[in-house]
Formats: sequence, C-alpha cells, structure tokens
Amino acid sequence: MLTGPHADAVRPAMIARRSGHILNLSSVAGIRVGDAGGVYSATKFFIRGITDSFRREVGIAHGIQVSMISPGVIDTGWADKVSNAEGKRIAQDLNEDAIHPDHVADAVVHALDQHTDVTVNDIVIHPTRQDW
Repeated sequence: MLTGPHADAVRPAMIARRSGHILNLSSVAGIRVGDAGGVYSATKFFIRGITDSFRREVGIAHGIQVSMISPGVIDTGWADKVSNAEGKRIAQDLNEDAIHPDHVADAVVHALDQHTDVTVNDIVIHPTRQDW
C-alpha cells in the first residue's frame, strides 16, 4: 500500500473520491540493465514493481489511475556532474544523443491527460539511437 507522509496526506482523499492519479518516474534502466548499472537498475526495477503494486492496490480497488514514465537518456546536464574521469567520458558519450526534457514532459502530460476510466500504465521514451 502507499506509505509515507506524502502518501498518507493524499491517499485517504483519493480513496474517498475514488479518483486521482499517481505518476512515478522510472527509467529504461528498469527494463534493461546497462553496463556497470546493476545498482541503479535495481532502484528502477523497484519503481516498476511498486508501481504495479499501486495499480493493483488502489487502481483496481478504488479507481485511482497509476502510471509510470520510463525515459532513456535525458539532457539534464547530469553528465557534467560525474567526477570519475572514465565515468564522465561514458556519460558524455551517452548524453550526445540525449532527448530534451520537454519530450519527457510531453509524455507526462499524455499520461495525465486521460479520461478517468483510462490509465496509461507505462510510457517508455528514449533517444532513437539509444542502444538499451
């Protein structure tokens, strides 16, 4: 079940209304593990699992929409923050074909802009040239 202070603040109202929308942001790394990305991927596989659990616990039982966006490499400037020299080179190479954050925002809007009896379960969005 949804837990934590934020969930505790909204869950009762959503259940009482029998409506609402929960949207989790994951990653393509939650679908396929990249080189040396096991730990990061594990966190994204967790998001996939918990989102599916939310769908079953509050979506089916209470009519709350639960969606997930799984983007690939996004041009957020993250590659410039990597401190390890080899890691930075790899990150910069990946980032060359990164998609603009606006494209991910468009996917979020699409997921949220659905009639209350429709749920977009998962949108996977990544650079066309991304190889994972």
